[in-house]
Amino acid sequence: MKRVFAFLLILALMFSVTGCFTYRVQTPIEYPDYTFASAPDTMQLRQTAVLAMRNILTFQWSPGSDISYYNTAGRDKQFNYLPRTTYGGMLYSGAGSGLFQFLEFYDFETGLLNYPGDTYDLKTDLGSGCADALLWSWNTVCNSFSGGHYPTFMVYQNGYYPVGDYTYTQTLSSYHILPTRVIIDQNGTDVILDSYSKMLPADALVSSTDDHAMMVIEAPVVQYLPDGSIDTENSYVYIQDQRGGNTSTTFYEVKENGHTVHYNGRERAQFTFAKLLEKHYIPVTTAEFLGLKEYEKAQVTIDKTCTNLSELAAATVSSNYPLAVVNVIGVDADGKEVVIERELFSAAGTYGASRSYSLDKFDVLKNLPDSTYTGIKIEVVVSTGERFIPIEVKL
Repeated sequence: MKRVFAFLLILALMFSVTGCFTYRVQTPIEYPDYTFASAPDTMQLRQTAVLAMRNILTFQWSPGSDISYYNTAGRDKQFNYLPRTTYGGMLYSGAGSGLFQFLEFYDFETGLLNYPGDTYDLKTDLGSGCADALLWSWNTVCNSFSGGHYPTFMVYQNGYYPVGDYTYTQTLSSYHILPTRVIIDQNGTDVILDSYSKMLPADALVSSTDDHAMMVIEAPVVQYLPDGSIDTENSYVYIQDQRGGNTSTTFYEVKENGHTVHYNGRERAQFTFAKLLEKHYIPVTTAEFLGLKEYEKAQVTIDKTCTNLSELAAATVSSNYPLAVVNVIGVDADGKEVVIERELFSAAGTYGASRSYSLDKFDVLKNLPDSTYTGIKIEVVVSTGERFIPIEVKL
């Protein structure tokens, strides 16, 4: 019996190496639901944003084929994603996309990324940097801010708010410059330390010196010196961030139940107030988290009534939240649906992710023979993760 067991074990190992069995990560993610049954309070919004970023940083996946590229997100690292290897968190790249774009290619049973590498350049379509991960997470519950997903875009003019009482002038900070060291110098250390003490879950810490953005995940621990001032060495906060591994390797490698997971970011890291000051971090937040703006439910609209493909190609879909994905879905005579063209949206540009999209950009709406399908649906996925079908045309 022992010999039979050993023989079977050897066969299993051989099959696992040669790929005869389908590879499956240990804990594939389920499609997240960040919606609310009733009107949420500000802490519910904050906790949901923290959860959304944690999912971006920790969901497990494996590539269907090799992915190798030199990182373009500013950390000078060579990334090699290998099949039959489990990775935790979004692909780290300068693509500026979020979780819902990634999940369009994700097998929820196996955790495999089924990405069409022959027609797409993965590193320019999928993946996030530090601010991408944070701001797409904010966008699951907030729609009050705008601007590209870079730390230095998080300024007054784009709808961001200081935590605490520090201030700066708009002339000091244009739409693409946030000089955090100058802001700290002008406000003084005591004002910034007081701002640190007032941080709450989902607030961001941003530094132009570090060119980095991090999300606060719980209220800080604040210690005081005998004179009443804040003890910067013993006061600290826990954060989560996307940064593509530590300073010497590409990934944070973690053993989980005897299985190695290669993480692209950190789910929990401690920063002392002294370290935050040293790196010139300032805390910022949103109107929703401060209770200055009510939460809005996501909506998607189309600007025309469409009865055929030519009318559909002249229409525009819009949402009150950033768009993540727009799919053109063909429906055949048996009711089977297939995505025949897709647009993925990023926030890597100056103005951030689009909230409207002209359907005339889809070639298939101009060239598809009417006999191919019995109907065409337009599906819109927004940053909240919700999926909408604003229009269906019968052919």
